[in-house]
Amino acid sequence: MTQDNTQELFKQGMQLLAASTTIITSEHEGARAGMAATAVTSLAADPPSLLICTNRTARTFDYIMGSGRFAVNVVPDSLTDVVGAFSSKEDKEKQFQMAGTWDRSASGLPILKEAVASFECTVSEWTDAHTHRVFFGLVDAVHLNPDASALIYAQRGFYKLAPVAA
Repeated sequence: MTQDNTQELFKQGMQLLAASTTIITSEHEGARAGMAATAVTSLAADPPSLLICTNRTARTFDYIMGSGRFAVNVVPDSLTDVVGAFSSKEDKEKQFQMAGTWDRSASGLPILKEAVASFECTVSEWTDAHTHRVFFGLVDAVHLNPDASALIYAQRGFYKLAPVAA
């Protein structure tokens, strides 16, 4: 199997891996930035922590590095337009105006008011892997909207959660 073939099969396989859609946000020196992402996972419950992966060329990367903080906002299935806004190359501030209702948390992080859950984090450590940086975040605050349902991304499209009979 060639390297090119392995990369293509990897991409196809990852498209089959369903994941919650998130908007990772940060604030630095009074300006805010955000990006759509599925590369988010829980790390530990004690202490509460999670990790995110960002391309080192992403605009939000410098904000996370500068502030040492980020928020993970789990997008509800009613707000697919917020993913489009934060996947665009629009001006960072305009992205926040294009979709969703954005609040500033007590610590200054942009929080999606409609989010299923938002996790405010402080970077505890990071490591580089190829083109990306993996940020390990200690969770400082959690905002919940348990009546909302997460937007799922898989097979190059968006889906809603639905129960499956056992």
